[in-house]
Amino acid sequence: MPTRTQVQVMLVIAVIVWAILLFVEGVTLKPSYLKPFSLTVAVVIVILLAFERWLWRIAPVARALHRPVLRGTWKGQLTSNWTDPDTGQEIAPIDIFLLVRQTYSTVSLRLMTHESTSRSLVASLESRRDEIATLSSTYQNIPGLLIQDRSRIHHGALILEVHGTPAKHLSGFYWTDRDTKGEVSLESRSKNVYTNFDEASAAM
Repeated sequence: MPTRTQVQVMLVIAVIVWAILLFVEGVTLKPSYLKPFSLTVAVVIVILLAFERWLWRIAPVARALHRPVLRGTWKGQLTSNWTDPDTGQEIAPIDIFLLVRQTYSTVSLRLMTHESTSRSLVASLESRRDEIATLSSTYQNIPGLLIQDRSRIHHGALILEVHGTPAKHLSGFYWTDRDTKGEVSLESRSKNVYTNFDEASAAM
């Protein structure tokens, strides 16, 4: 979202261009014409803020902008090739929740399992027209303190495709710096915000 200074600069440029065109047309310019300038800046900022946070989510607007609404908490499963050092076996698919915080121009992720939480370091949503939207992130995973002897803190990347209009299904894959990788599928969403696994599991 543009800052107040950026809005002011854009409006000043618009006023200058407007004044030049009026001058060329022979219109007499008066200083009083600039009196509403401060109010105009404030109104534009309020409109931009409302659009950034809320207005873009209105269904017809989101469709026109090709910007899927993902905010809320998603439920699904993660399948990994990670091997349990105690058993030597790969783990079965596990339940996960993905919290998506989203404005028009920003997105952040928090992926939760019963043992760990991953938070996005950088996240983006690519939504070019006539293509499948893609949600991607680099993240840091922090396992519970009592299991860090077998599952260390690590970093990774996540790429998910967004399916449906409105969005109904997220699917993709991840990989980490501890040489593990896997697939992710999320098929149900709550508009509510849940910040830990137990809370989300009890509610969804």
